[in-house]
Order: sequence, then structure tokens, then C-alpha cells
Amino acid sequence: MLEVRGFRGFRFNKRLVGSLDRVITPPYDVISAEERSALARRSPYSMVHLILPEESGGRTRYEVSAELFQDWIRKGALRQDANESFYLLEQTFRGLDGAERVRRGFFAVTKLPEAGERIILGHERTFTGPVEDRLRLTESVRANLSSVMVLYSDPAGDLRPFLSQMFERPEDDCAYTIDRVTQRLWRVPANSKVSEFFCNKKLYIADGHHRFRMAGLLRDRLREVETPQGRRTYDYVLMGFIPFEDPGLLIHPPHRVLDFQTGFTREDFLEKLRPWFEVVPMNNDVIAALEHEPDCAFGLATHGNGPCLLRLRAVDRTGLLGSDHSEAWRDLDVAVLHRGIIERILGLPEGAELTYEHDAKRALDVVASGQKGMAFLLRPMHPEQVRACAEAGDPMPQKSTYFFPKLPSGSVVYRLD
Repeated sequence: MLEVRGFRGFRFNKRLVGSLDRVITPPYDVISAEERSALARRSPYSMVHLILPEESGGRTRYEVSAELFQDWIRKGALRQDANESFYLLEQTFRGLDGAERVRRGFFAVTKLPEAGERIILGHERTFTGPVEDRLRLTESVRANLSSVMVLYSDPAGDLRPFLSQMFERPEDDCAYTIDRVTQRLWRVPANSKVSEFFCNKKLYIADGHHRFRMAGLLRDRLREVETPQGRRTYDYVLMGFIPFEDPGLLIHPPHRVLDFQTGFTREDFLEKLRPWFEVVPMNNDVIAALEHEPDCAFGLATHGNGPCLLRLRAVDRTGLLGSDHSEAWRDLDVAVLHRGIIERILGLPEGAELTYEHDAKRALDVVASGQKGMAFLLRPMHPEQVRACAEAGDPMPQKSTYFFPKLPSGSVVYRLD
């Protein structure tokens, strides 16, 4: 049974650290090296010093983070709230189309599932390196510095009155982060009705699969050491909850950019595509045309040629993709692209190194300039496809989804001591 509850979070003391714009950041895995340097210069209390620490004075990165975290608590830069709470979050941002959007959710802690429980489901594979890195960091710091983003279903709007508390008074905290998102946070009392709502629900991981796997491994490791008789703080993990029905829930498609393979000719490639795809030369904007395609389709650009639109014909997808995956997986445009085009027709191996670009125009520019040979543009994925693959237990191809915005690191921290 799913257990979601409030907690006594740690939040920045604005009187000591100053503007939260300087200290709250996106999560570690979307911060470039250049952004890390810029964020570190903004404030000695920037979250990048904890989530992306650097070695110093013979200490490992993880030791540096742990010492800083304890120092910030001692100085009062981070203070723990007196009562168990939920933390409402409103994010205001602009999509790739330039339109302003708002996404609303909340932070809480959730009990990690035991072996055999299928109550928190993911749609991505995880890799040992990132998991081990976050495990070493969290073992040292003994806190969830960032949250796992999960989706839940609330078609009747049962939690709407709970979330609407953010309309009743000004926010407690506000930050404008480097990803150009306004993050507004309200602390509200823990509410048993919210916990009851989730008892028979499932959660679907949108972002933070490696952090979720890490939390389970840390829980298991600490249980072996401590052999506890009851619940411990590490039995829970910090999560940010967003309803499937939220109109601000966006999934940006990571477009694929790659080099020409030896012996590649555009004419031969298009000829191999035609049994499966309708190839439509584009004299107008391929990005705009793709947005209006109702079924599986891709934008294709090759250096030195005009773009075209690839529409999947009304074919049996198992003939193109095989039958070793679920129907939910075969329903994905990105599966058709990877298995059907990149692997089967282009002949690249599964897991071949590609460049991923969230901005379609930039992907086209890279090809037009000759930096790369070709680009495939994808349509946005529907959140229900995330749910379907998670339910099927069939992970999507790597980097199939890019939920934007990410949940901020540092709005609230869950300590494991």
C-alpha cells in the first residue's frame, strides 16, 4: 500500500542567504559545467555546492558536500520547520513555443516499496554510474537534496481543494532559477486526507529514476547495518507530485542528431524507408508541419538537402519492430525511430551514441551548418504513454522523455538522520 506523508523539511533562511534566486537550482543532471561555475559564483550557499560538489583540501567531493550541509545547518542557513508539512509548488515557465504555462504540485515523502510491490513504477532504464554517484553523496550527506518527480491520477480533482491553498495567501518562498522558471512554495500542514487519497494509488516516475533506485539501495544497505525494529527516515524518499491532468504538464521530445555513416547516401536511405513510411518533401516549416501530425511521424533533415516529413504507413509495427516488446512500447514514436530507422534501416547498433537536442530549430541548424549529418525531429510524447510503458514494465529507449521544467533542488530538503 502506498504511504505518502508530510515531513519536517529544511528550507533556506532568507535573512541569512539573501535572495533565493541565488541558491535554488535545477537538479544536478541538467546543469552543465558552465552553469555549475556560474551558479557557484552566485552564492556560497548555492545548492550546486551540495549537489555537484568539488574536491577540496584532500577531501572527496562527497565529504565536502556533507561538511557544507552540516555547516549550513549550524549557521542557520538551512532551518528545519517545526511541524510535519506538505509543500505546495507552483512553477511558471515558457514552453518551446514561447507561451507561458503554469504547473502545480507538491512535495511530500513516500515510503519506498518493499520487494514485490508494484506501487511506484518507472519507464526508464537506470545505469550503475549515476546511481553509485548519488548513493555515495546521499550516504555522506544523509539527506535527499533533490526530489523524485512522480505523476499521479486524479481525474475527479479530489486534491484540487488541497492544492488551491496556494491561492489563499502569498507564497512562503519564491525563486527565479537559471532555467527561467519562477518557483513559488507554500508550506501547509500535513493533511491525513491527502495521505488517504494515495493509499490505493500508483505513482509513475517522470524524472529521477536514478535517485529513486539509489534511495532503495541506501535503505537496504542501512537496514543491514542497523537491523531496525521500526520505520526509519531512510525508509522514505522525497518526491514531487504532479497530477497527470495538470494542463502545465509538458514532455519535450529529445530530438536525435547524428553523423553520416560510411557509404551513406540520402537516395538509398529514402528508398529503404518508403515501404514503411510516406516520404513528404517539405517546402515549408517542417517543425510546424510535424506539430499537426496526428500519428507517428518524424521530421528528417540531412546536410545539403531540404527537409522532409516521414509518416509511418498503416503497417503492422511488429514487422518493423519485432515482437520482443510490449504493445505500449511499440506504440512509441521513439521506439519506431530507434528500432525501426536507426537500428534496422541505418544499421547502427542498439545503444549507439547519439546527440540529443531539445530545441528542434537548433537541431536543424546543426545539420544545416554541417556540424552533423542528419537530424530526426520527434513529436511530443503523451503522458499516458509514460503510464502505459511503466505498467507494462517495458523501459523506453534512452532519453525518450524530457519533462520541463524539472523540480527545483533546494526548495525543501529531507534529512535522513
